[in-house]
Amino acid sequence: MTRETIIEKLRNKYANLGLGDEILGSQADLILTGNPTDETIDGAVEGVGGLLKSIQSSLDKARQKPADEKKKTEEKKETEEKKDSTLAEKFEKLLGTVQRLVTKTATDDKKGNLVKALTAKSIPEKYYNKFLNTVDYGENYSEEETVKAMEAEFEDFKQAFATEGAKGGNPPIGTGGADQNNQVLKDIERLG
Repeated sequence: MTRETIIEKLRNKYANLGLGDEILGSQADLILTGNPTDETIDGAVEGVGGLLKSIQSSLDKARQKPADEKKKTEEKKETEEKKDSTLAEKFEKLLGTVQRLVTKTATDDKKGNLVKALTAKSIPEKYYNKFLNTVDYGENYSEEETVKAMEAEFEDFKQAFATEGAKGGNPPIGTGGADQNNQVLKDIERLG
């Protein structure tokens, strides 16, 4: 019995295990140490079947382990990338919020200083409140120019009201002098 014959018998018998010639050759050498004959060779080939299955199982596990570790490593990397991405997104959102707060605080400070300056110029709050939200507090903002412009507009308003505001029309409602109650009734009748 030759080594090649035994390898061929092992290959035919255990083809489903997918073992290479190196492993089958080592088993053929083991079988040859027992001096098999044509009558005993089939029994010897059957005898190493359990060992070959065990070897094949161990090889499968060894092959599977790096694949599993690689898969776990990739999953871990993806999870870390997601965490990094999420962290970066949270940072960007937080940065945006901080920038908006800084801008709002700066605008509020500028608005507060403008109110103080307008009050110092004796411009009534009821007048300037209508215009505070229209002021651009951006880069080109100048408190001094804004105060001058509002002061000039207020002076124009006062002048126009003094010369044109009292012309014609009915007197303001509720100006009844000493007889206020009767005046209110007259005003209601006039409106009705």
